[in-house]
Amino acid sequence: MSADKCVIVIAGIPDDVYFCHICYIVENLATILTNFKYKKIFKNALEWKPWLQKICHCWNWSHTKSPLIWKKVGLSENNVTYIGGVNQFWEFLHLYYNISDYITKDELEKLQLDYSLMYKETLKLPCVKMPLVYYRHITVLGAGKALCVDLIPQLITIKELWLTHGIIINLYDKPGCYFKIKHIARDMEAIGGGLYATRIIKNVSDGLYDCDILIDLDVVSKEESENMYSWLRSNYNSMAKLAKQINRYASPEMKVLFCSTSASCFCVNVLHVLVTKLPKTNIVAVSSHYGLDIMYNFLTKFNLPAYNFGCPPVWGFLGINYFVDVCHMVQKYEVYKPNNRAMFAEKGTTLPLGFKYPELRYFCYLAHDKNPYEGYFERKAITQYQAGRTENFQICKAICEVLKLWYANTDNIGDEIISLGISSDGSFGIPKGLVFSQPVHLQILEDGSRIWLPFTDFPLPCMPLQIFNNLILTAVILNKQFIKG
Repeated sequence: MSADKCVIVIAGIPDDVYFCHICYIVENLATILTNFKYKKIFKNALEWKPWLQKICHCWNWSHTKSPLIWKKVGLSENNVTYIGGVNQFWEFLHLYYNISDYITKDELEKLQLDYSLMYKETLKLPCVKMPLVYYRHITVLGAGKALCVDLIPQLITIKELWLTHGIIINLYDKPGCYFKIKHIARDMEAIGGGLYATRIIKNVSDGLYDCDILIDLDVVSKEESENMYSWLRSNYNSMAKLAKQINRYASPEMKVLFCSTSASCFCVNVLHVLVTKLPKTNIVAVSSHYGLDIMYNFLTKFNLPAYNFGCPPVWGFLGINYFVDVCHMVQKYEVYKPNNRAMFAEKGTTLPLGFKYPELRYFCYLAHDKNPYEGYFERKAITQYQAGRTENFQICKAICEVLKLWYANTDNIGDEIISLGISSDGSFGIPKGLVFSQPVHLQILEDGSRIWLPFTDFPLPCMPLQIFNNLILTAVILNKQFIKG
C-alpha cells in the first residue's frame, strides 16, 4: 500500500441488512474504480459488542450499532478517520463519488442471506495463522529535558520491554520545547535495536490511547519567592488535568512512573485519588537515583568497587524531603570459612582447607567514619563545577531498573529490593495510603499481575526515630491540605 492510498474499512454483523448492502456497494465500486480499496470485517452477534467497545475505546469514538465504517490512509496504523454508520457512509459516497443508491426491502433481505451464507462458509475454511505484530508503546512527558537524550537509548536496550516489533516511543512537551524534541527524535532514528519508531505528539491524549508505559519527567518549577502552598497547588492542578486525560483515554493496564525534581510523591498521591481507571499499584514515584548519586561519592571515599553494592534505600516524601540510608546499603561480600583440616594441616598441603561463600552485609559493617555525610555536598558541588557533571545517568538507570524488574520473565523478581514511592500498607509506621519512598519488592499475583509491596523485613533508617516521624508527619499534613479521599 502506497503512503497516500486510502482504504475504506466496513465492520458489522452478517445478519445486519444495512451492513450487507454497504459491502455490496463497495465490492462493485472496487471493480469500477481502480483506486478504490476496501476491507470488510465480519463479527457474529456475540463478538460484536465487546469488539465494538474495544475499538471505540482505542480511537475515542462514540458508536453503538452495526455497521461501523472508517478510512485508513497510508502506511501508518494511526492515520485513521471515523466515517460513522449507514447514513454517514451514504453522505461520504455522494460527496466523493456522487453515488446514490436505492434498493427494495426484498432485495436487501436477499443480499443479507447471501452474505450470511458466505460468512458461514468462511468459518468452515481451515484457519491460516498470520504472524502477530506487537509493539510496546512508551510515552514520555517532559521530553524536552536533556535527560531524555540519555533515557531513550537506555530504554530501547531493555529486552524485557521488547515485543515482536520492539518499542514505539512517543515524545511530548510544552509547545516551546518542540525544536528540542524534534532533534531528539531525529537522533533516535539512527539507533535501531529495539526501537521501532519515535513519534512527536501534539497532545497528551495522543500518547495515552495505546500507551503501555507513561514516564513523567515534567517539572512544575518553584519560583524563588513562591511559597510551598502555592507550588503544591500548581502541582495538584497539573495532576488533576493529567488524571482527567488518563481516565478518558488510557488503557486500564497502563503503568505510570514519575521521576522529576518536582513533588513526585505528592503528585502520585493526587493521581491515586483522582485516577479511577488504573489501580493504585500501577502508579509509582522512582527514587533510587537519589541513592545512586550519594553511593558513588561514598564508595569513591572508601575506595570500594561499585558493582559489589546495592543502591542504598531512599526514604521520604520525594520533592519535599528524603533521607538516603547509606548505613543500610547492602554489600555483596565473599567470606572464606576454614574447615577442621586447616587447624592441623602441614605446610604445603594441596588438600582444600576451606571454602568461599557469598554473604550480604550492610555498609555500616565497614564504615568507621562517624559522619560519612561530612563534605558530601561540598564534593558534589565541586565535581559538578569542574566536570559539568549531571545526574542524568543515575535517573536513567533508576527508571530502567524499575522497568526491567516490572517486565522481567524470571520468577525470582521478588528477591530484588529497590526504593520506590508507593502507597503504604501501614508498614514502617507510614500511614496506610500515603505515598512515601521506602524499600519495596515485586510480587506476582494469581492472575499474573505484578504489584510493588513494602519489604517489611528491611530495618528502619539509621536516624533518630523522631526525625523519621517528622518526615512522615510533613507528608501527612501537606496531603491533608490538598487531597480529599
